[in-house]
Amino acid sequence: MKKLSIILILNIVCFTSFSQWRSYYPEEKTTKKPQKNSKKEDTKKLFDASFFNAIKAKSLEDYDEALAYFAKCIALDKKNPTPFYESAAINTAKGNYEIAIEQIKSAVTLDPKNRWYLLLYAKTLFSKQDFYNAALQYKKLIDLEPGNKENYYVLAETYIYANDFKKAIDVYNELEDHVGVDKTISTQKHRLYRQLNDIKGAIKELKHILNLYPDDIETMEILCELYFLNDEKEKAFELYKNLSIITPNNGRIHLTLADYYRESGDKLKSYEELKLAFKSTSLDVDTKIRILISYYKLVDADKEMAKQAYELSKILIEAHPNDLKCRAVFADILYIDNQYQKAKDQYLYILDKDKTKNEIWSQVLFIQAEQNDFEGMLKTSSMALEYFPTDPLFYYFNGLSNRWFNNYDDAIKSLLLGVEFVVENQNLMIEFYSNLADVYNSKQEYDLSDKHYEKVLDIDSNNVIALNNYAYYLSLRGEKLEKAKEMSYKCNSLEVDNGTYQDTYAWVLYQLKQYEQAEKWLLKALSNGGENNPVVVEHYGDVLYKLGKKENALNQWKKAKSLGEASKFLNQKIEEGQLYE
Repeated sequence: MKKLSIILILNIVCFTSFSQWRSYYPEEKTTKKPQKNSKKEDTKKLFDASFFNAIKAKSLEDYDEALAYFAKCIALDKKNPTPFYESAAINTAKGNYEIAIEQIKSAVTLDPKNRWYLLLYAKTLFSKQDFYNAALQYKKLIDLEPGNKENYYVLAETYIYANDFKKAIDVYNELEDHVGVDKTISTQKHRLYRQLNDIKGAIKELKHILNLYPDDIETMEILCELYFLNDEKEKAFELYKNLSIITPNNGRIHLTLADYYRESGDKLKSYEELKLAFKSTSLDVDTKIRILISYYKLVDADKEMAKQAYELSKILIEAHPNDLKCRAVFADILYIDNQYQKAKDQYLYILDKDKTKNEIWSQVLFIQAEQNDFEGMLKTSSMALEYFPTDPLFYYFNGLSNRWFNNYDDAIKSLLLGVEFVVENQNLMIEFYSNLADVYNSKQEYDLSDKHYEKVLDIDSNNVIALNNYAYYLSLRGEKLEKAKEMSYKCNSLEVDNGTYQDTYAWVLYQLKQYEQAEKWLLKALSNGGENNPVVVEHYGDVLYKLGKKENALNQWKKAKSLGEASKFLNQKIEEGQLYE
């Protein structure tokens, strides 16, 4: 039943199309006397049959067969424009533009005032990117239908594609002569004037729109922009002031006014407009955040800028209370301003709401490191690793905090795991190896300790911390003292006047029994802050004892005790007045 319906519909379509063209061959009136079919009638029948088959094939989307039948029609009657038109339509759709143009040209020649033929001719030329000839056909359509606005728009568009913006403007002007000033037309003309870098022409068109729609905010904003481009800042400023009255909650306008006042040197008004922009929920939060980020480098240097940064942060959070990015920027400002505890509280608030931002976890850990809050660091790093099990930084802080609590095995486990995730970050790699070296030293696994210090120096042979610590540990053990001396000397060459590094070199010399040289270096260490360090002062006492200055040595040991903890032998040295090692 369904198949039968389709066939019936197809036959109706074909019959309808066929019947439209029968007017070209009107039937002769019948006479009482039958007449033989003339040659003309035979041709007509062949034409009608071919045309019917062509339309049928076209309906079935068998375009090649349709073209073949239309070709038969053309061969039978070259003065009938319809087969030319139908063939051109198919070839245009198939992208055969050269053939299509010849065919539709024939149709237009035979029937020059047929709008459908002209329209197809124009479209085909346009598809072939022959824009000027396409424009000629659209002009003919306008002559045929002077009241059809669509033809003007298409003609203007054709000139635009040909990059002939002036002619496109002329077409729009001609259309305006028929329909009057129109917002769509003026908007398009303004864009074309801008393409021609004719700012005055573009301004004129926008003014036309505002004459019709004086409160058109979008047009006013564009006009302001053009005034700026045309170096008419005062006109732009006045228009922006009007806009701020019409749309007081338009954050973009307040932001522009803030820029204008700042450039004019009126910082107070600029900041007032900036606050209004921040209060506006219509201004996107990312724009506000970018502005606040620009305050980062000013917070330390300028108290007034720091005050503004805090005030704007508060406004931002009030305007967007559910956007955690706003609170993160506020926390960053607190951190830059060295208000670590307040910053940490903000970061922790964010983590309570969203634990998926590893940057926030990192900031909390850095603050805890600044505060020497190793208990908090251990807890935070353990939680962070639950969400980011491949982030090396969290393993580093976990290892560091475990080391602080003498959880050496846990520290080693975290550090060895974390170092596997370090990619193209030599500084972080050095931190891992240095901490592993220190932990292994604490466990008295000296070979592993030395191995990891060697890894650090393989990466950075001038790493003063590694050079100093490695040398000091060797001196305490009395091993590889020449190597220790070489490293410590290099360390002191790289960073002079460092009391800690000078003490290490002195202690290496002491272990090498070069006491006089050791005394000289300890005096340097004492003059560079070592006089308040119990270890350095005790070392000085030991050297003095070796040099036979026992009374002075005892005085230095007593001084060391008064400063704090030093070696486990210090009390015994003081009580017995003798050196113990």
